[in-house]
Amino acid sequence: MIFSSSASAKIKVGALYLDTAGFFGEIKVGIETAGAAEGIDLTGTNSQSDVAKESSSIDTLIATGVEVVIMSPVSTDASVAAVERLAEAGIPVVCYNTCLNDDDAKRLAYALVTTSQRELGYPVGIIAGNWAIKAGIDLKIGIHNCNRYEACQEREDGFIAGIESTGANFEVVNNQEAFENDKATQIGTDILIANPEINLMYAANEGGTIGAVNAVLASGQVGKTYVMGTDATEELMNFVADGEILLALNSQFPREMGAGAMKAALKAIKGEKIDEFVQLTPTKVFTTVDRLAIAKWLSER
Repeated sequence: MIFSSSASAKIKVGALYLDTAGFFGEIKVGIETAGAAEGIDLTGTNSQSDVAKESSSIDTLIATGVEVVIMSPVSTDASVAAVERLAEAGIPVVCYNTCLNDDDAKRLAYALVTTSQRELGYPVGIIAGNWAIKAGIDLKIGIHNCNRYEACQEREDGFIAGIESTGANFEVVNNQEAFENDKATQIGTDILIANPEINLMYAANEGGTIGAVNAVLASGQVGKTYVMGTDATEELMNFVADGEILLALNSQFPREMGAGAMKAALKAIKGEKIDEFVQLTPTKVFTTVDRLAIAKWLSER
């Protein structure tokens, strides 16, 4: 199907965010910056990770006459019905970060701009395993997961595979869903009070990582429990630089992801073919020894 827009009018693009702070706030910056460079008429809305709000937002975007929608669906399955309505309206969809289940994604979406989710976890697992071997300890691990999202399960699987590849001895003592900062802080604190033998907390997203660091502080486990996690914010990068609790962080480049999604959206409107459905953006691991790289990252915010 060929999608077209009037050459005399601004292209109308709709963008759906799961949040507008942290990682998704950076995605938003990337989408807006790339859109501004192209003179796009952009309408953004926040689903707050709620399927019902997502569905209502999609109906609103359809009514406003957008020509393409950029989104990270709330659910691989529960979001399908709303995306179906976009297809019925002749509006292409570009996913970023996450998409629908494999069958429906390739049927309903034009492209997925994301990172390799497994690679977000795997190198951190290698660092964890090598750290344990060097320290002569067995890893006792607590995990903050966000496995309601398939991407997070892939990150966790990669992390465990990375540890296994080093030959380090490890045990996952406690694994709970905890991906929002405040809830993750409380859940992590409860985990560490109940299981003070845990010497490493791993989190698969930004909120879980912040919560894990806060939990170590709240439970009095500083110097006993360390954290390795996912996604970079100014707060987390400063924790890595400090080196007291957060030892390693694998960062995505959300601004680049957002810009890539906007570029794909413009191609979708023109009906251009793409080489690959999944378009990967890079990741970078930051550790406590990467002070120059951390300083550079912070200076660019």
